[in-house]
Amino acid sequence: MRLILGIYVLLILSIPAGAYLVSQNQTSKSSASQPKTESTTVKTTPKPTLEPSKELLKASQKNLISNSSETSPTPQASATTATSFGPTLNLKISIEGRTNDQSTRLFVGIMEGMVVSNPKFLLTFSVNLPSSGEYSNLSLAGLTSGTKYTAILKSSAQIATSSAFIMSPAATNLNNNSPINLLSGDLNDDNTINSSDYSIAQKALGSTATSANWNANADLNKDGTVNIFDLSIITKNIGKIGDSGSWASSLPKVASSSASLSGSLPVGSPPQEDGYWIWIPKY
Repeated sequence: MRLILGIYVLLILSIPAGAYLVSQNQTSKSSASQPKTESTTVKTTPKPTLEPSKELLKASQKNLISNSSETSPTPQASATTATSFGPTLNLKISIEGRTNDQSTRLFVGIMEGMVVSNPKFLLTFSVNLPSSGEYSNLSLAGLTSGTKYTAILKSSAQIATSSAFIMSPAATNLNNNSPINLLSGDLNDDNTINSSDYSIAQKALGSTATSANWNANADLNKDGTVNIFDLSIITKNIGKIGDSGSWASSLPKVASSSASLSGSLPVGSPPQEDGYWIWIPKY
């Protein structure tokens, strides 16, 4: 009886163990039936970093390129043909006899103090004036601010005219920016209007630009013809001498072999076949 009871207990205990073994066997079989997957390892390469100084340089270059592409203005053509640094002089002229076209080649001499005969110029300029007769940014570099100077203006068919000014440290407007009137009639450039100039105009009377006897200087009013109007301007100004005095010298007693002089020629008379002498001060 005890033997039977022992066998019965053994059977009862062996049932859970058998079930466990069976379940474990099934689990191992299902795992073996599934495909094996290889595990992959992702390698990460650290991003190289620059030294702080190089990083700053790179950032600044990038910022410079960005700013230049966004904010840099398109270059514009400048209306000013020349730029002067330091103190400058602005001037405006009005040539007698002309209404619109004031264009001329203008001599500008700057001297210290008031005008005198045969002046010593500190600065000299030769300016091509436009039809407006205005010119700006004439450099006065080297002169002293607050000092009194005088500008002498002379064009090819006009006598010299002076205009005093106190130099500004920036820009000085000659004659308070009002036009300076230049008297016409000096056709032989001796700074005097006399019968010699009238004689030159008479020889060109009635001529135009296509004429053989054309003289552009004698066309004082710039109407394209030398006529009675030009002669009347000279007649009105006969005897007038430009500021700084006459620029013609007396006839020398001895001439070079390249020219013959006649004692009957007046001082400052127009060029003729026998020649003449004229003195012009150094600018």
